Amino acid sequence: MSGKSFKMRASHKAPVIGESLYLWGGNQVDLPAVHDSVQKRELTSTVDVYQLSTADWSSHLTRGTPPLGVIGYSCTTSHSNIYYFGGWCGHDLCYHNTLNVLNTIKMQWTSCSNAEQSLMKKAGAGMVSLEIGGSEYLVIIGGIGSTPTVYHPQFQYYQLEDGDICTNEQLLYNVPTGKILLVSYTCTCTSIQ
Repeated sequence: MSGKSFKMRASHKAPVIGESLYLWGGNQVDLPAVHDSVQKRELTSTVDVYQLSTADWSSHLTRGTPPLGVIGYSCTTSHSNIYYFGGWCGHDLCYHNTLNVLNTIKMQWTSCSNAEQSLMKKAGAGMVSLEIGGSEYLVIIGGIGSTPTVYHPQFQYYQLEDGDICTNEQLLYNVPTGKILLVSYTCTCTSIQ
């Protein structure tokens, strides 16, 4: 590896696109424990990229507005884009339900949608991208967050001792249309004799 040194960080992801690994956000020593600030925006406007073929690190300033949910966010990749959902702000029980995309060619942030009030603000969810019938979708499953505005009957919500809520909510985001759908399904469990 090259001589670039990093500060310790946790609760982040490192998605790979092609031959590049992208490192953004996470809990860091110098991350202000505030909802938003100039210092926080400066810190989260940088993405570190590791070139797998050359073992070199480089830092890139981004354009646009990075998400505020910088800790425990969900992410997945599709083509040259990295999608980020939710995350914890770093103070109190401040979680987010926004969906943002980082275009890795332009190194530019864009908000994909105005999150609906019915979507639980959360971190620690699973997230994958897939193609169904020629359309691109993002699937977001579970997570831990703040009290939901709406409790959807097809999902479960458990209050943890620290005040957070754990859920098995399942969301389907249609990338071309920008619509978020709550997944509804019936599951029948049987015991094996």
